[in-house]
Amino acid sequence: MASLIIRWAGRLALLVSCLHGVATYAEQSLEKPLVVAVAANFAGAAEQLAADFTNKTGVPIRLVIGSTGLLYAQITQGAPVDLFLAADTDRPLALVTQNFGVDQSYAVYTRGRIVLWVPGAEDVPDPEAFLTVVDSVALANPLLAPYGRAASEVMARFPGQSAGLRVVRGQNIGSTFTQIASGAVPGGFVALSQVLAKDISRQHYRVIPEEWHQPIEQALVVVNNQDMHPAAQSFRDFLLSKKASVMLGALGYVVEGG
Repeated sequence: MASLIIRWAGRLALLVSCLHGVATYAEQSLEKPLVVAVAANFAGAAEQLAADFTNKTGVPIRLVIGSTGLLYAQITQGAPVDLFLAADTDRPLALVTQNFGVDQSYAVYTRGRIVLWVPGAEDVPDPEAFLTVVDSVALANPLLAPYGRAASEVMARFPGQSAGLRVVRGQNIGSTFTQIASGAVPGGFVALSQVLAKDISRQHYRVIPEEWHQPIEQALVVVNNQDMHPAAQSFRDFLLSKKASVMLGALGYVVEGG
């Protein structure tokens, strides 16, 4: 009888040890942040969506903000990223093609709009008139930032007015916003979401017609790495949910089907 009790005591101790290990692993999984690389234009929206997701799931999220081009390059060089929210479709598709992205996870999550922002204007003129009277204009680098590419397409519609201008190119749309806000340039092209987030008066910006440039479709993809976060797919699905679409519509984005 004594030996039987000793054997059962040993098994119980082993079970308790295993359960403790499982609990510890689960706790570590919750504490491990989900790393999301986010295009600069989407930083404000991503912060709100990430906070909402964390409140519901307990999963912490760390956002890495930058231009789509630079974030893409960092991912291909092995940066520890779980999910990529780009400002275009080309880079996420390229990640899938190169096996850096999970094929079935690719999706377009929103479409962006650009505006001409002139802080000192009482009533912002149309781009043609603005480009005629200024000596410089700011936009994001078209090679790195899709919003900059869209801005350059708008300027290309007015070659006579754009020819002699000093073009100040920011590394991403966030730095372009900062350049304009500082007064370094009289105005330039930024995201509609940025001026709405800063509650900038409608008289200081003009929304650019979408037909003046290629659509700014923004796609996401789960990054295919060896240590994939278990919540990466869940956050991806949340970003494509109806609730997220409603939030994005209020933040200055065009939601799919909207």
